[in-house]
Amino acid sequence: MTNELHSLQIDEGSDENVMLEEINEFNNNNNNSLFFERMENNRAEKRGRVIDDEEVWTEVGRKGKVIALGTSPNGITRIPEEQVEVSMTCKSEKLPKQIALARILKHENILDIIRIKYINSYKVMLKFSNNYSAEKLIQCQYFIDKEYRCQKAYEVGVSYGVIRNIDLDMNESDILQCLESAIPILGVKRLKRRNFENGGFEDSECVRLCFKGSSLPPFTITYIYTYGTRIKVDAFVFPVTQCSKCWRFGHNYKECSQNKIVCPKCGQNHNNCESTNFKCVNCKGRHMALSKICPIYKKERKIRELMAEYNCTYKRALTMYNLLLNMRVTKMILFSTTHFTELLNQKITLLMLKC
Repeated sequence: MTNELHSLQIDEGSDENVMLEEINEFNNNNNNSLFFERMENNRAEKRGRVIDDEEVWTEVGRKGKVIALGTSPNGITRIPEEQVEVSMTCKSEKLPKQIALARILKHENILDIIRIKYINSYKVMLKFSNNYSAEKLIQCQYFIDKEYRCQKAYEVGVSYGVIRNIDLDMNESDILQCLESAIPILGVKRLKRRNFENGGFEDSECVRLCFKGSSLPPFTITYIYTYGTRIKVDAFVFPVTQCSKCWRFGHNYKECSQNKIVCPKCGQNHNNCESTNFKCVNCKGRHMALSKICPIYKKERKIRELMAEYNCTYKRALTMYNLLLNMRVTKMILFSTTHFTELLNQKITLLMLKC
């Protein structure tokens, strides 16, 4: 059909000539897509391998991977698990530095550490070669007594919810004593709200509850009881933390590792100025760093909504966010391709009728 269309005598610059150019371009794109599909289908698959229970794979050295045999701590030969990352945080005091922390870990007989990465003075990430040593750190009594919080990077040990319209004259201990729940409540915290009259913060009627366990029923049907009366528990979405020193997201002024103060308006290294030419330090857009229209702020907000919906850590929620973003882009591309194909078929039909 295409050859017959090419054989027609069409004036240059006419509508028919433009249509033929679009048809040729469409055919070339189809040929390219078929070529890539054939390459993808002809790609050789990796040869499957049956795993022997008597083997143990151990990573030796820093750059290369060498196969070595060994045994697990309980004497049973097995294939070791994947590397496990544990976060250690403390809000009351700064964490020990590298040598001091290494001394403590050795004294507590916590081994198999691959890497220690300091996020800030109050948070450090430790990567282990096996789950046994990671669990040993999490259950270490020394760090529990020091009120250090240790948990796996992709797991959570507690869940959070929020109840509203709670009397302001009740303190947190009184609230905890009068609540009844099928899931143990580990603690309560009254949330603050900003007082726009004096610029400070004051107690609000919302109280955050900390439940034991990494999972809860859907918050839309979760209730607790107080004196026989049912109270609805809503999902608690963590606020987007923003530093008032560097204006980056994810930490506060106390945890900031920057030595220079950044202006929230122009992004330069000085205090708040009177400039009207705004430049965000996060997305480089033409707005202040405090603006809620910032795409980086919207991203962080969405990640925290995923954390609340699926009760997961920030790291896992970030992975989910990237997957959802890629799926959205793929749907947009497929929709555009389908719409273009339908439009092109309509033009081909009209051209055939003219012929």
